[in-house]
Amino acid sequence: MARTRSDIRGWYWWALVATIVLVPSCCIALAVFFVSEGLENADRWASVGGFSVSVLVAAAASIGWLRQRAKEAGDLGTLDEAEPAADVEAARADRLAARVRQVWESEELRQRLLDPQPLPVSWRTLGPPVSDHWRVIGGDDTPVDLDGTLDDLYQTFHTKLPNMRLVALGEPGAGKTSLVMRFVLACLAAREKSGDPAAPVPVILRLSTWSPSDKSLIAWIYSRLREDYAFDEPLGTDRLLLVLDGLDEMREADRENALTKINAAFGSTRPVLLTSRTGEYLATIDSREADVLTAAAVIELRPLDAVAVRDYLTVTTKPARLAEWDGVFAQLAAHPDGELARGLSTPLALSLARVTYAERAGDPDDLLAFTSRREVEAHLLTQIVPALYSDPSGHPSSPWRANDVHRWLAFLARHFRAQGISWAALGDTVAPVASSVIISLVAGLGTGAAFGLAADTSLGVIAGTAMALGILGHHAFASTYTERRSQWGTWSAAAVCFAAVYCYLAAVDSLPAGAASGIAAVAALWVLTVLSPALIALQTVILSFAVTLGIISGPAASPYALALAALAVVVFMTILQTSRTSFVVARILLAATGRLPWNVTALLEDGYQRGVFRKVGGLYYFRHDLLRVRLAGDSGTNGHLAPR
Repeated sequence: MARTRSDIRGWYWWALVATIVLVPSCCIALAVFFVSEGLENADRWASVGGFSVSVLVAAAASIGWLRQRAKEAGDLGTLDEAEPAADVEAARADRLAARVRQVWESEELRQRLLDPQPLPVSWRTLGPPVSDHWRVIGGDDTPVDLDGTLDDLYQTFHTKLPNMRLVALGEPGAGKTSLVMRFVLACLAAREKSGDPAAPVPVILRLSTWSPSDKSLIAWIYSRLREDYAFDEPLGTDRLLLVLDGLDEMREADRENALTKINAAFGSTRPVLLTSRTGEYLATIDSREADVLTAAAVIELRPLDAVAVRDYLTVTTKPARLAEWDGVFAQLAAHPDGELARGLSTPLALSLARVTYAERAGDPDDLLAFTSRREVEAHLLTQIVPALYSDPSGHPSSPWRANDVHRWLAFLARHFRAQGISWAALGDTVAPVASSVIISLVAGLGTGAAFGLAADTSLGVIAGTAMALGILGHHAFASTYTERRSQWGTWSAAAVCFAAVYCYLAAVDSLPAGAASGIAAVAALWVLTVLSPALIALQTVILSFAVTLGIISGPAASPYALALAALAVVVFMTILQTSRTSFVVARILLAATGRLPWNVTALLEDGYQRGVFRKVGGLYYFRHDLLRVRLAGDSGTNGHLAPR
């Protein structure tokens, strides 16, 4: 019988409980044993005990690391039920559907896609060579007419495409993400109405978060379900309707590989909806090594015409202010294909114009000063932040200064290009050297204080210095040298260290062979673990070294006090190594340098409420990549922004 994930979780839970109970019990038993044997023999037993504990902890850390790597690679998928009951699968799918609905209904309301009426987004059909052969798509060589508008996509996808595989292309800001959002909600509504438990659950997954060379497609899908929808239950991919958003947001080198892996994983029968900017998709499939999405038709979103632009701005402006648009409307009527009309022809540009001029105190005639489409778009992107952080009368409505907000958003835009923004990921925006120095210093001070109180100042200085240097060395070498090192080289370095320390202690200090070998073994383990990712093992070695040295130093150091100091350091280091601590360190450094406010979470949530960000799961994304690119290109201040 196959083991389930719940079985595995249960095993690890009981292992954790056993560790919490057994480790302190063993420590107490060892302390009693040391005392009963006499302090004159305690150094030898402490060396043996320290060596044994270090090996066990290193093994435990390695097992944990290997398990995490296996989980990331998707290898634990074999532990799922081979054939779960149909009602169990259906219940899981229903729970996922509820979470997907919650995420995207909230986002639809926040973006006001239907307020007061949806934009008349439409598209045209693109055939081969952009799409696959019509015979593969529909069963014969007859082209399929897929032209339609916003709310037609669900019917088009399910009735005109036998394989339900589609690529939606469009220019930046053309409304691709809004289109798939409406599509997903339509699929969920139809699924609920039909009551069909076998109907697949549509899930929007951002392709920018996938690196095909690092993670398999299936493993990435499940990781996004956990991150974006807080869903961590086994569910077959045949229960999913994959909406893969933003092929263009992947690295150029990854796009061909991504298409290849999608085709290899799902063939031509699995429902898939893929979105991309037109230019990037055409460049990808033009490569001799890349293929089109197998059995997929292709549509391209059309720009909005001048009449649609005028109608939308009319209904989104309150009647008393409608006359302010007379100049813009006259320009649109006189030049329906002009640069102003083209600059306002995307749903993104229209939503920006609505916020800046239809709902705020800005003068729409500002738009008449620009002579190209790009200038219009750049102006709207520049104005959106000050507009969103002011009330309709133009007065600031934010608790922060407008220039500060712009600088903070520019910092986030530069550092979070593809991945979502979260408090846990903020630590990555801080220079690793600065973070490592601070954590190492705090760890050294804590360790030194504990052993200084337990024994004497000299031991505290030695233990604290060893801990600080050990953690600093680990942070410096673990991510670089560790990847290139060989197991033979690491063990050789440890062996050389053992021989050198043993010879020195035995020959120069004339220590007994047991004490010399114990201390040499501790030093060798220190070298071994500082060159490995097992940071827990490194800290255990340092603690065993400090306890051994304290016992050897004489009767002034009580074994009980040393054991208590080691236990206190273990608790302290456990707290210090959490992601929350890294977040606090990052907050201190970022706030001290003015790159972000102290309360980053409040900034993100406030930006989400105002419409700067959209929120998927616990991650924040800029409402559109064009806005992120614009902010990332700014120095952090803007001439249009005046301080409060």
